[in-house]
Amino acid sequence: MLEKFREGSQGPGAKIILGAVIVTFALAGVSSYLGSGSAQSAATVNGVDISTQALENQVRTDRSRLESQQGEAFAARWEQPAFQNQVRQQSLNTLVAQNLLQQMTHDLTLRIGDEKIRGYIFAMQEFQTDGVFNDDRYVSLLRQSGMTPAQFVERLRTDFAQQQLTDALVNSEFSLPNEVQQLAALQNQQRQLSQLIVPANKFAADIVVTDAEVSSYYEASKASFQTPPQASVDYILVDMKNISADIELAADDAEIYYNEHQASYAQEDKRKVAHILVAFNDDESAAEQKAQDLLTQIQSGADFAELAKSSSDDTFSGENGGELDWLEKDIMDPAFETAAFALVNDGDVTTELVRSDFGFHIIKLLAVAPGKVKAFADVKATIETRLKSEHAVSRFDELAEQLAEQAFEVPDSLDVASEATGLVVVSTELFSANAIPAPLNDPKVAAILFDQDFIAEALNSEIINISDTQSIVVRINAYKPQTTKALADVNDEIVERLTATKAEQKALSFMSTVSAKINVGESVAAELASVDASFTAPEWLSRFDYTKADFKVLSKLFSMPKPAAAQANVATEISLSGDVTLLKFTSVRDAEINVEEATRLADTLKNINAQADYEMLIQTLIKAADVSYPAVAE
Repeated sequence: MLEKFREGSQGPGAKIILGAVIVTFALAGVSSYLGSGSAQSAATVNGVDISTQALENQVRTDRSRLESQQGEAFAARWEQPAFQNQVRQQSLNTLVAQNLLQQMTHDLTLRIGDEKIRGYIFAMQEFQTDGVFNDDRYVSLLRQSGMTPAQFVERLRTDFAQQQLTDALVNSEFSLPNEVQQLAALQNQQRQLSQLIVPANKFAADIVVTDAEVSSYYEASKASFQTPPQASVDYILVDMKNISADIELAADDAEIYYNEHQASYAQEDKRKVAHILVAFNDDESAAEQKAQDLLTQIQSGADFAELAKSSSDDTFSGENGGELDWLEKDIMDPAFETAAFALVNDGDVTTELVRSDFGFHIIKLLAVAPGKVKAFADVKATIETRLKSEHAVSRFDELAEQLAEQAFEVPDSLDVASEATGLVVVSTELFSANAIPAPLNDPKVAAILFDQDFIAEALNSEIINISDTQSIVVRINAYKPQTTKALADVNDEIVERLTATKAEQKALSFMSTVSAKINVGESVAAELASVDASFTAPEWLSRFDYTKADFKVLSKLFSMPKPAAAQANVATEISLSGDVTLLKFTSVRDAEINVEEATRLADTLKNINAQADYEMLIQTLIKAADVSYPAVAE
């Protein structure tokens, strides 16, 4: 029910890692994750661009999520261009909503403390080795994604601030006891039902379908007997995956790169400091005066650790004399960090107060861990991966450029382009628009395959960028327009349809007769014997007893009015399998609700209300915002 909130509150850092670090070879660069650096925008929200690359990244994330949820069924759905367009639109809606929430968070000046950010980063398993935070791994993973520690921290800060906003929505909702009781009564209610199930085909034996009926049905339903347009296609695909598999490095390439870029593998100094924080609260002047008094005491010889324990508003570190974990650059508040790294000798204390977004600090240097250059052996694998990626990108760009040029210069064939690039021409069988094979089922490609102008020209397409890692040129090889199937080809199908319809009508008429007799108290034994059927024994059913009754039958049952005492209400329903069912509904009973279930239902109601609040907030923000879509999300 509250998937949006769960996704937003189960660790923004994990979300970033999956999107920006683990998928190391997306080759998009950090700008795509920050919504900038693109010449074209997928949308603009109050003057802030959402890049097309950001949209592609979100589509990939949503696709992976759906694939994990739907399993093997997802592949068939993803081949449908309409479904792909739906996912892309939902992804764009997600980015617009996130952007609006980010702007609202900024307007509300929601802030997250450095200590929470640091604690979260240190606890992330992606950055741990043997359960312990590993700085080398942290920096390496971020560098591979094109993201600096400062950018990652800022991204976390933004996501945590947005989480504050969504948490406020969730935590401010509640459910009333009478609401819980009403929901429990409806959800757990049971109804007593006897079923008379008669397959419609029992009435098909003596049904006759005339040629005139077949002809009339055919003329009235020609639209359902259309053979869709079909096309076969020739294409050349430039695929980063195939290129990467063929990349080989010289034995000394990695070492040469290491020697030329040693500065990139230097670890900077780490600092262990203690601090005393005096928070602004409601009076910044008073806070500054208090902090200045504490600094004066320290300068006069007072014990720093004791003052931290007694006076610091950062009570967590204060209990330990103000001591913090080892600091690295680009993690803490800039002013705090600058002051901490300006201290030289162990025991040095800042001579002036340090002002951050959270208050005034007094900082003491406890220890320095000198920086060092990582050994080549420790970074060799990372360098080789980087070099292969760079070579693959370069080769990909080169092949894509060659393909585009040759396909344009010789537009009536792909053979010359194939010879120039060494890439193979792939030819497909005929397919329809709702069964386009990969990789042609990308919306940008699918959009032109059945375009009549493109078909009539019979020329190579321009190069189409499917993603950062795939580009393609296509041409129509053969085309079969839409046609109507001949009556002779569909005669048997129509006879089957009409027979089924007539049988169903006879079954419904039969049930109507049985219902009428039951309602006036007459015997229906003869009617039941004529179809060799009988009512099932009465049994109590809940709303979700799908193993005992058909979905449509259950839906019908729980929509029927409560019968009068010692009477039965009857109704007819056609099940999902096509059987005709007569429902004889005789009684209702309410189920007991235990404390555990009451708690669960209370949470469900709270979540339903919070979801409604979230959607209302987003709709309100959208209505008040200036949202435009320069690039159509196809």
